[in-house]
Amino acid sequence: MNYLLSAFFLFLNFTAFCQNTKTIAISSTGCTVEAYCLPGRFDVYDLEDGSTVYADDCEKEGIVYGIYCVKLKKPIADLDAAEDTVITYLDFLKLDYGIEKAKGYDKGHFLNKNEKTRGVFDTWKDIDKNYWKVRAWTNGNFICIMHMHSEEELPDKKVDVFLNGFRFPGMK
Repeated sequence: MNYLLSAFFLFLNFTAFCQNTKTIAISSTGCTVEAYCLPGRFDVYDLEDGSTVYADDCEKEGIVYGIYCVKLKKPIADLDAAEDTVITYLDFLKLDYGIEKAKGYDKGHFLNKNEKTRGVFDTWKDIDKNYWKVRAWTNGNFICIMHMHSEEELPDKKVDVFLNGFRFPGMK
């Protein structure tokens, strides 16, 4: 009986944890993300190559959740080349965010087991000693970088839900 009761409370805790997220549309891109806070209106601007950036972040309980999504003007059909482009964007953001320390890029991931996607993961620490978790995804049409940072170590469940909760247009 104790095992059944423990399992029931564990299920309730997990259900309550999952219900704290909302599916957020990233402007009019067709991309979505599971988020713990509402980022509001995305900043939208064009890059020199004509690609469009959609960026915003929000904070909840001491954790900043960030979204940096680029709709590429010229899609990249070769996903290995697209993954290299993702790393170029990550290198730029590391400078922009004042990152002092990085674990190193972990390449070759698939978003939701979809082999038409590529993901690059990293862990950072910035000049203010914040802990960062970063996952960047591409399908050759978009590059979307999801990141979280906090003064404290980030909780694994929230990291997995948010950073893996991104979806390209038409993905489930």
